[in-house]
Amino acid sequence: MIDYEYILSNLNLPVLITDSKVTKVYSNAAFNELFVNQKVSDEKFLTEFLIYNNLNEIIGFEKYPFVSILKNNTSHESLVGKINDKWYQIKSIKEKSDDVFEYVITSFEDISKEKETEDWLKLTTENIDAILYATGPVNNDFIYVSNAVEKLFGFTPEEIYNNKLAFVKKIYPEYFQYFKFFIDELKSGKSSIVEYKFKDKFGHERFVRHTGTPVVKSGKIEKIVGVIHDITEEKEILEKLEKSEERFRLLIDTANDFIFTLDNYGYFLTVNKSGAKSLGFVQSEIVGKHFLETISEKNKPEVAFAFQKILTSEKITSFEAAFVDKFGKNVMFEIQASPMILENKIDGILAIGRDITKRRKDEKKLKELNAKLIEANRINAIERDRAKHQISVLEELNKLKNEFISNVSHELRTPLASIVGFAETISSDNSLTRENINEFNDIIIMEGKRLAKFINDLLDFSKVETDKDSMNFEFIDITPVIKTVAENFRNQSEQKKITLTTEIPEAEIIINGDKERLINAFGKIIDNSIKFTNQNGRVTIIVQDFLNEVEIIINDTGIGIPENDLPNIFDKFKKANQKGNQLPGAGLGLTIVKQTIDAHKGLIQVKSEVRKGTTFIVKLPKKPKR
Repeated sequence: MIDYEYILSNLNLPVLITDSKVTKVYSNAAFNELFVNQKVSDEKFLTEFLIYNNLNEIIGFEKYPFVSILKNNTSHESLVGKINDKWYQIKSIKEKSDDVFEYVITSFEDISKEKETEDWLKLTTENIDAILYATGPVNNDFIYVSNAVEKLFGFTPEEIYNNKLAFVKKIYPEYFQYFKFFIDELKSGKSSIVEYKFKDKFGHERFVRHTGTPVVKSGKIEKIVGVIHDITEEKEILEKLEKSEERFRLLIDTANDFIFTLDNYGYFLTVNKSGAKSLGFVQSEIVGKHFLETISEKNKPEVAFAFQKILTSEKITSFEAAFVDKFGKNVMFEIQASPMILENKIDGILAIGRDITKRRKDEKKLKELNAKLIEANRINAIERDRAKHQISVLEELNKLKNEFISNVSHELRTPLASIVGFAETISSDNSLTRENINEFNDIIIMEGKRLAKFINDLLDFSKVETDKDSMNFEFIDITPVIKTVAENFRNQSEQKKITLTTEIPEAEIIINGDKERLINAFGKIIDNSIKFTNQNGRVTIIVQDFLNEVEIIINDTGIGIPENDLPNIFDKFKKANQKGNQLPGAGLGLTIVKQTIDAHKGLIQVKSEVRKGTTFIVKLPKKPKR
């Protein structure tokens, strides 16, 4: 036999060596000090030792490792037992020599502290308001469920053990896919967490947070442990909070103002989307920055003073601040700020800013805009009266059919009478001087041109009236058309010392129209505007791009049209005449214009004031977007 006395004598772990009759062969000092009574003999060790040390309190003699190892003919046995109010891990190993039994070596490890910790842990798990559990590898065979399951959900642990699916069946169907994903994650060896809604034993609706962690040994999942929390109250509070926050967030994000909060040191805590966008940033690029980092260098002292005032006052403080946007441009804001009070202490600053950059620019241009105020008001009035002034071509023709022949006869007869009269005079009167003849020839030429223009207008009118289907409609960009028409009258306006200005966007504006007819129509309007505007006046052409239509405004500062003539301005042979002014023309020009615009399914309006000017507005439908 090995000299165990030498090996074990100084070992602090109690060790006992027994033979096949459970007779003590050897025990070290640590064992003797703890267990052995001097009256116990080696021969009566089994009975006397166990009785003396109360080892039979929890098990029978035959179950102790140094006994059971012989009975069961095993190589090792172990047991946790209580000896003299202490808990020990008792381990026995059978020693053999050439496969022949020699003796049993038994160690006694004091695990009282570990057992006490285990008992406290068990007590804790039984009283904690969360369910601790352990399952097999497939997560549906519950090995352990803490008693909290009955307190929280009404199920006893035995009900869970006996009916493995009792808990799972209570999950609401719409959450089962998440629970299944949770199980799949655990089966793959990953820790996972899932939240779902289910009914407890009494039919009450509950929300739970279910966590799980696989215990892996030697590459295989031995079991799954985790915790199940009842988060019903938490969910209800969170839902109310989320609804409140959502309303507040929507209110803040839909506001056009710059809304932000700062901490006590002046750093951005939050900022709304519109506010960040007004400076060219996204929200994440501003949050965390110091407020003064976004302020113009010149404006920083004033802003710093304003914030000192905010932090020392509970009232709203107003000031102006010049922010620097992402592209280095100054953006002026009018800020209203107040401190945020929490538990009677200032916990930051809440501020609302309104972009007043445009307002400042507008103030500088106020004098320039005053001159155009009357024109703008007139245009607005035209827009309000839009529906009242739309008259179809057919209605106009029916109304004027009885006047057509007499008006044509009159317009033809008047210039012809002059031409014939002066021609006869030249032919019959030999006493006329060369100066008289030249004068009469000029009159004949002028009246001839007038007659030719009338005939051309009449032909244009007839062509639009009778050949509407012959128009060459195609998709065209209207902006170069208007530019071309304006340039055609540049020399005429300069000769009369009239300022001709245009405001035409560079972007394409596509309409379906007859390019030549539109050039002719807009040319007649601009020609009239220049013709009836005195020297040093203005003619303005504006093109505005709207969602479904394009608007062309031709405005002049001319002699204007009397109010009582406006309803008939587009009638054939109608001319607005002012006292002391005989206006040239046959009265077909604007009729042709209206017929052209009507053929393009557009709208033409006019607003005028005597001695203040006239505004024509033409609206044409744009090419529909697909």
